[in-house]
Amino acid sequence: MTGVLTDAGWRPGRDAGDAAMLAVLVTVTVGAELFPAAERALREFHGLTVLPAPAGGREVAAVGSVVDPREARHDVPSLNRLAASLGLRLFPFGRTDADAPLAVDEHGRLLMLGPGGPWLLGGTVHDGLTALAHGTAPVRLRAPHWHHTLPGGAHDLGAAVRAALVAVYVLHSTGVFGARALHLRATTLRGIGVVAVDEEFPLRPGALEDNAAPLAEAMTARVEAAGARPGSCELTLTVSAPPGTAGPPSTVVCAVTVGGEAEGPALILSAAVSATTGPTAKALEACAGALADWAASRT
Repeated sequence: MTGVLTDAGWRPGRDAGDAAMLAVLVTVTVGAELFPAAERALREFHGLTVLPAPAGGREVAAVGSVVDPREARHDVPSLNRLAASLGLRLFPFGRTDADAPLAVDEHGRLLMLGPGGPWLLGGTVHDGLTALAHGTAPVRLRAPHWHHTLPGGAHDLGAAVRAALVAVYVLHSTGVFGARALHLRATTLRGIGVVAVDEEFPLRPGALEDNAAPLAEAMTARVEAAGARPGSCELTLTVSAPPGTAGPPSTVVCAVTVGGEAEGPALILSAAVSATTGPTAKALEACAGALADWAASRT
């Protein structure tokens, strides 16, 4: 699979030297920020014109590319916005024959910003350029979202609390974060829907299972004190990152919903696009898998 790169003039240890650095300097002047992984990649691959593989695309259309950061310099604002959403740095890398800008991230991966959003082409620049030329399907980077239907009564607050406490345990055991509270939002189902309760309930010290009954009782009392009752409300129990959590883990949210008119009880795990990279992505995948197994065991 390396033929397309060697045909373009690449070889192990290649260094484009001053030509690469001149292109970098031009690109930096329009707002791009250089970092070590980008410099290494550009020294190795700058100046290559990679043609599509003669055999055509394996999974999608084979696409050629030009490695020159100046080719993507006008896309720096868009790449900077993408970098902010991913929570990591990007540097312009070149352009595809389909006129999509390429960028390398601080982990040395090759990304493409296409009309459908950001795409991961490869875990290394070498792999990404080769995949483009051979028509290997890229991976679309999108905000993670998992949805699991739960059994039980449509308005069973106690079951919702127990499910939320399972989420607390799984989030902690998989290394995403350690939650300290459950947030209850109760919206009445009559008329336009009024938020009757929007409040946090701290977790008590001790075993999580010992929290279930006291939390359910406290939440029921709070809803009734607001002039409603659990059976007449849509209830959302949210487990979110505690104050002070930084980086991608802070965007992770797990919620249990009961009482909605459109669907039954559900367990939902979501995060921002930034959680698709690095250690958070691995922890989140483990968390999603554990929650899916638990939800399946309840049906």
